[in-house]
Amino acid sequence: MASFLVISTGGTIASRPGAEGLVPSLPGEELLEFVPGIERFGDITILDLLSKDSSNMSPEDWKMMTACLRSEERNYDGFLILHGTDTMAYSASALSFLLPGYSKPVILTGSMEPIGVPGSDAEGNIECAFAFLSALHGRGSRGVSISFHNRLIHGPRSQKILSHESMAFSSINYPHLGYGDGDRITLEHEPTLQDSYPVDVGGMELETSIFLVTLFPGFRSRHLFHLAEAAPKAIVLEALGLGGVPYLGENLLPAIEKFRDQDIPVVITTQCVYGGVDLSVYEVGRKTLELGVISGQDMTREAIITKLMTVIPGVAKGELESVLHCNFCDEIESPSCSGD
Repeated sequence: MASFLVISTGGTIASRPGAEGLVPSLPGEELLEFVPGIERFGDITILDLLSKDSSNMSPEDWKMMTACLRSEERNYDGFLILHGTDTMAYSASALSFLLPGYSKPVILTGSMEPIGVPGSDAEGNIECAFAFLSALHGRGSRGVSISFHNRLIHGPRSQKILSHESMAFSSINYPHLGYGDGDRITLEHEPTLQDSYPVDVGGMELETSIFLVTLFPGFRSRHLFHLAEAAPKAIVLEALGLGGVPYLGENLLPAIEKFRDQDIPVVITTQCVYGGVDLSVYEVGRKTLELGVISGQDMTREAIITKLMTVIPGVAKGELESVLHCNFCDEIESPSCSGD
């Protein structure tokens, strides 16, 4: 019989009303009591690792999860992480990058309503996640994914797109890994995962001095100049459409040039949910390429930020673009590369 470890970290799924709103308070054992019959999927062990609203989740928590998964890798056939939804896509992306060569499937799930509340999606999400986990183990699959509303989504391609509805997550620029309904599971796609990366992430050092800036008509160039004074390790610009950056009126190009001169990498992504960027199409994109920006291609915001956090501590000067465009775990539509 398969053995699975449930790692509880808090979130809405574990919340109960407090003096100032919902607060994670239920331990994992009590959570699973609301889902009778899950023992049919295998031997289940529960570990209460954290108890947080996921808005309070931090890179230190990702390190804790990674260390836990590494230490228990040989002891279980798969892992289910109960997690809040607000930063679940960030955690799924971060774990994907922090666990190269990991041999077991890891699934994150949670809910939009607390478990036990009438009409909650929590019980169904847990049951479906176990069904996916069992199926992935049976197929010998690995990698980090999110199970939500009967869909299995590749971790570094996931994004929360709805703030209230139960179908809160979507797979961005990538096929769903599978679909489920209770015990009825269909696995449709398996991601390609590299066993090693061109950058050593074993030390789990994460760089958090990264700025994310959303552009809009009228955005003042002086604000970007102020950011340059803070000397971040990288800046991510959420540009317009295929990656357009204004240069008429409020010309943002001199600020980007200043970043370049200070050796501060600039990664350009899009505010559009689907499609990614192509800086070669329009003049407003090509002008940024001439200044040495890095295209975020079709990666999600969450994947770009967590990948930058992961690789910056170990990447050599001048190599960030090639490493960022390296396909580690199907987070980007680029040729794969490894540290071999």
